[in-house]
Amino acid sequence: MKTLWILAALSIAPAAARADRAERMEKRGERMEKQGERREKRGEKLEEKAEKKKEKADELRSEGHDKAANALDRKANREDRRGERMEKQGERREKRGERLEKRGQRLENRKANANAATPATPADPGVTSATPANPGK
Repeated sequence: MKTLWILAALSIAPAAARADRAERMEKRGERMEKQGERREKRGEKLEEKAEKKKEKADELRSEGHDKAANALDRKANREDRRGERMEKQGERREKRGERLEKRGQRLENRKANANAATPATPADPGVTSATPANPGK
């Protein structure tokens, strides 16, 4: 008897775990969207820093410090590429987050529709599956 209760509990547990899957998916999508936005902003800031370094390199070059200017230019180019990559990653992450969020909402709606479509009692208790479609013939 005790083993039956354990088996029943184990068979119900996965269904309970799936019950809030849509909600978790939706929240994960929201989180990814926010992360994407933050990543985009960070990429833009990196590109701005790179622009300032290029200006500084031009100043150094005008003062005659070519080697330092070249080093700063290389650093600025690296930072610029990194910023662009980060911005693109942010855009992709944001789009993926939107898709996940929509998917979670669809799952919730599907679950709600399935629960509403299956009535607890049949509409006409007098009709059974054994009743022929045309009883007069």
